[in-house]
Amino acid sequence: MNVSAYIQSGVIESYVLGLATPEERAEVEKYRARYPEIEAAIQKCEANLEAYCFDHAKPLEINMWDNLKRRFAESTDVTGVGHPYPGTGTLVHDRKLVRGAFSWGRVAAAAVFLLLVSVAGNVLLYQRYHRLKDDYAAVIHRNDLLLAGNNAIRDTISMVYSHVRSVAAPGTRKILLKGVGGKEGEVTIYWNDDSHDVFVYTQHLPPAPKGKQFQLWALVDGKPVDAGMLDNCLGFCRLKPVEHADAFAITLEKEGGSPTPDLTQLYVMGNVAG
Repeated sequence: MNVSAYIQSGVIESYVLGLATPEERAEVEKYRARYPEIEAAIQKCEANLEAYCFDHAKPLEINMWDNLKRRFAESTDVTGVGHPYPGTGTLVHDRKLVRGAFSWGRVAAAAVFLLLVSVAGNVLLYQRYHRLKDDYAAVIHRNDLLLAGNNAIRDTISMVYSHVRSVAAPGTRKILLKGVGGKEGEVTIYWNDDSHDVFVYTQHLPPAPKGKQFQLWALVDGKPVDAGMLDNCLGFCRLKPVEHADAFAITLEKEGGSPTPDLTQLYVMGNVAG
């Protein structure tokens, strides 16, 4: 069981607030006895709810008790309390009768009602706070994704700009490699005599079969020199630096490269001077 995910699912908050279904309550009771992390999360949620209620509870008005007694006394229909006796034009206010007419049960019921209203308001506020917190977390997550995407785009643009500057630098030669031996292919090599940088632009080159890779060679005095593998080179890529070259060629080799080219798998070739 993923305890962390269960704690973040919202079931514990529903359990503490009394909003969980009987099945969810039974599940939480089982897990809280088995996992100390869940028991700690329940106690923390209860403490947070209690602190939130105390922080946002409104004190009762000072004269609320007197107002309650007055309203209950006025609404009590007892003979001789607030009524004239028959045949007399006077009001009789008997304290004993008033005290007898006053109902402590009504006061308790009113107090319980006010408490329930306060608790219900606090529960609604807590639920709203929980939803706002989840919405805020979702917004932060989306912002992080956008930031990561912007950083990736920025890095790509920076790399392309660096490649373009290298290709356009003075001393860079453009060498066209064409298909040989009936094989189709066309590749452009950008090689700088001074910096020795080598860039490959694969206009047309078939995908390498499974377990195979294309390898670039620099021919120096008729001898092939490894110039790097075209590993996931889609379009434009940078390979190994080359100090001297009379020609460039690309062969299909086993995956990882070969110390010597397989001339039977020669695909494209082009001379530097040409």
